[in-house]
Amino acid sequence: MVTRNFWRKNKFFLLVLAVFLVAGAIIASCNSKPTPSPEAQIQAAVAATLASIPSVTPYPIPTTVPSPTPYSLEGVFCEYGFCIGHPQDFYLIDQGATRQPPIANTYGYGILFGYSQTLFIQIAWTTSGPSFDPQLTMRYILEEKEALQGSLDAQLLGKLNVYYQPITTAVSTNLPFGGIASWQCGGRDFAWKVYTPQDGMAPALLKQAIEKFRCQNQ
Repeated sequence: MVTRNFWRKNKFFLLVLAVFLVAGAIIASCNSKPTPSPEAQIQAAVAATLASIPSVTPYPIPTTVPSPTPYSLEGVFCEYGFCIGHPQDFYLIDQGATRQPPIANTYGYGILFGYSQTLFIQIAWTTSGPSFDPQLTMRYILEEKEALQGSLDAQLLGKLNVYYQPITTAVSTNLPFGGIASWQCGGRDFAWKVYTPQDGMAPALLKQAIEKFRCQNQ
């Protein structure tokens, strides 16, 4: 009888207790989180590490750097396997292009000339023969109205043995004086000639030409 009476008297209390226990279990199960496996943790760490690595900067593509020229190209003619100096604002062109029919310059033979009111320059070249005759080379561009003056002068200009001789000319009344020179370089014979308005100007112009002279195989 006592047990039955206790149960009857405390029935409500026991019911409330059961409700609280069930609610606590439900709340505990909701708040609990599953423990990730070690494999999943490792994969997550690796992914985070890879994401933090900065992207690689592309290596710059090398560009070709032009080789420096040993001198300024201003006042220099360079073609047909050689370079030669001339006064600034003075230009050399192919003389064969002015003829009819035109005669093209080549590596083995050609003539250049330039003309202004105060200067005339002419340059010729040909393949060297078995022996070098300076005055014969000069005659490639020596006109009938031109006369050699004085004696032939041999001088070392840079690495070249240059032969020079003054001339007078009746080709142009404005340019009655001048000089002519010849030399060898790289298997070719070169001749150079100038007309000037005053006597004595030719040697300085020749020096200017030879100072910037270069030839193939030199």
